[in-house]
Amino acid sequence: MDQEELDALVAGNVRAARARLKLRQEDLADELGWSRPVVGTLENGNRRVTLADAVALCRALQISLPDLLAGAPADVFESLGIDRHKA
Repeated sequence: MDQEELDALVAGNVRAARARLKLRQEDLADELGWSRPVVGTLENGNRRVTLADAVALCRALQISLPDLLAGAPADVFESLGIDRHKA
């Protein structure tokens, strides 16, 4: 999985988690201290997520890192030392 594919995967997982919580992009942006356009750029897969972003997103969306990476191949989880089946 290349970086662009991983960005798109995370973007979709963020959109889905936000929708489950019935949050608008603006609500998530407020929670993160970001602007709404930054959330939109992330959800479009055009903004790369840093580790600090991932932690903030997991907290704001009430999900785990494996949930944020759901759908990624096993090697992504292995490289992070995460057992995706136990998380």
